Amino acid sequence: MKYLMFFATILLVSCTKSEDNDELSSNLAKWDKENIVNYEFTLTISCFCPQERVGPHLIKVVNDEIVSVNNLPYDPDIAGELMTIDQLFSYLRTVIDENPYKKTVEYNSVYGYPQFIYFDFNKNMVDEEIGYQVTGFKVI
Repeated sequence: MKYLMFFATILLVSCTKSEDNDELSSNLAKWDKENIVNYEFTLTISCFCPQERVGPHLIKVVNDEIVSVNNLPYDPDIAGELMTIDQLFSYLRTVIDENPYKKTVEYNSVYGYPQFIYFDFNKNMVDEEIGYQVTGFKVI
């Protein structure tokens, strides 16, 4: 009976991970199909971290590179490490493959980009959760 429960758990985790990766892949394909390289959006980070890290951050991306944050030239030493939409997809792939304790990902129905991300990495830890919310997306 123990072995049956073990294999059922492995199968359930594998299916969930596979479904998450399928959803990510289909939304990434939608995003890639649009071939959007110039855009802006507001990124708000939910974490146990300083307010300047949380934002909201108005991010302008030109040729797939962050050029400004809150209408100032982007400097990761000042604004912190922020992500483009493509980098958010890469981050998602990495974290989903690590199989966090809890995860929620919602994708934009038009362009496919992730508009809400939440991860709780460890059931037994506090303050390691992180979330990202993308709002105000527009092609420029």
